[in-house]
Amino acid sequence: MNTMFFNAVSCFFVCAGLIIALILAINVIFHRQSMKIMNIVWVLTGLWGHYFALFAYYTFGVRKDNMVATVPMENMKMDMKISMEMDMSEVRPQWQSITLSALHCGAGCTLADIIGEWFTYWVPLQIGGSLIAGSWALDFVLALILGVFFQFIAIREMEAISFREAVSRAFKADFFSLLAWQVGMYSWMAVATFILFKDESLEKTSWTFWFMMQIAMLLGFMVSYPVNVWLIKSGIKKGM
Repeated sequence: MNTMFFNAVSCFFVCAGLIIALILAINVIFHRQSMKIMNIVWVLTGLWGHYFALFAYYTFGVRKDNMVATVPMENMKMDMKISMEMDMSEVRPQWQSITLSALHCGAGCTLADIIGEWFTYWVPLQIGGSLIAGSWALDFVLALILGVFFQFIAIREMEAISFREAVSRAFKADFFSLLAWQVGMYSWMAVATFILFKDESLEKTSWTFWFMMQIAMLLGFMVSYPVNVWLIKSGIKKGM
């Protein structure tokens, strides 16, 4: 493998992700989502999703925002707003609702992996003498915490239920989706670490490492998507 060429390719894709995340951040500042947590979700998705993230945002991310913006909300009660947002989620094509649900879950995983990988770079953690196992374990715990938190916020925005019930439902809705995402991510990073770059160290400070993480997130989305189909159809999770 031509290390210099691959490093340049990695730099291009990582920088492209940063630029697209910035574009999405600017857009959500001026076009706020009806569900506040989605403002963060779109930006985090841009970091790894590149043009897929832009396509998704401009295809059905902005549209929902515009639909909410055309209705005068200031004179409506909160329960009417919640009901209207739920009705609009039902109008969406199913694939869009499932995609948003998967991306919502993936945003927590993305943020957790960024925090976890940099934390273990400065403070190495080991499990059974393995730095990778320690890093991945921390990533999973953080992903579970952030994923449930993101889901909790979404549920509380849509429904007026107790804190305890919201936490319980958030955990049930996000656990299997998050688990599937992390399995997809870990699988690719294992391939990258133990096969593609077995003869050289995949440093966390390198462009190549974060390019591999971008691909890992894409694999995480692909594995998580059918799980979200099942969760939504079974009524465990509500489509967004």
